[in-house]
Amino acid sequence: MRADDRRMLRDIVPNLAPLVDVVMVILIFFMLGTSFATSEAALPTRLPADVGPGGEARVTIVPIVQIALLAGTDANACRIIAVDQELPTGDFESLRRWLSAKLAAGADANGRVALLADPTVRYRHVISALDACIRAGFRNVQFSVDPGRSAG
Repeated sequence: MRADDRRMLRDIVPNLAPLVDVVMVILIFFMLGTSFATSEAALPTRLPADVGPGGEARVTIVPIVQIALLAGTDANACRIIAVDQELPTGDFESLRRWLSAKLAAGADANGRVALLADPTVRYRHVISALDACIRAGFRNVQFSVDPGRSAG
């Protein structure tokens, strides 16, 4: 190789201006994208209570019928607690009668019924409780989870 060729190779330097431009565009894109993401979390609103359909209407909260299924002394037993009242152990027919009495007393058939089952309760007991709720006439049966308890 000649000395001119070596000097010419040494003088070749890539043009960094387009690279810097692209990096700046990408940086600005990500900066703007993150600032929009934080403002999308929630929009604080304050609506007047006396305006709109049903102005000055009172909101009534429909009570939830809560049914807890707890593990019994026997591995196949299940304790049933309906609204802080303990029913006979494992007797889902008495749960159905209790729910039917609530419905006859004026409870809403579309009202919420929350089933809270202990993780150690067998699935057949949970299904029996769900079946008792449906046979009693309740249509809105929901499963509830106690976040403080786990199966482990």
